[in-house]
Amino acid sequence: MTDNRMPVPLLQVHNAPRPLCPVCGTTSYSRGGIHPQCAQQQADGRRMNRLKAAKRREPKVKTPNPLALSPWHKRCPRCRAELHIRKSACDCGYKFDVARTR
Repeated sequence: MTDNRMPVPLLQVHNAPRPLCPVCGTTSYSRGGIHPQCAQQQADGRRMNRLKAAKRREPKVKTPNPLALSPWHKRCPRCRAELHIRKSACDCGYKFDVARTR
């Protein structure tokens, strides 16, 4: 009768368990025992916290959009001047289409 079991290895080497990453807690295969991404996150952590705190301290000021038009104005396509909605011609000579609606 033949034995189909796996043979017992002659030399069993017990490796030391891999170190765990101190940031994410998973097994690390890098030389320092910490993943490169986790090391970068840890190094940038203090700086990012300082920047976030400085941003929170700054008052929020809403700046107007310089390209926004009021509802009573239109922009000339040639010189980009801001004109009243009822003007039919710009000072640069551009004439808007005047469509009469009834």
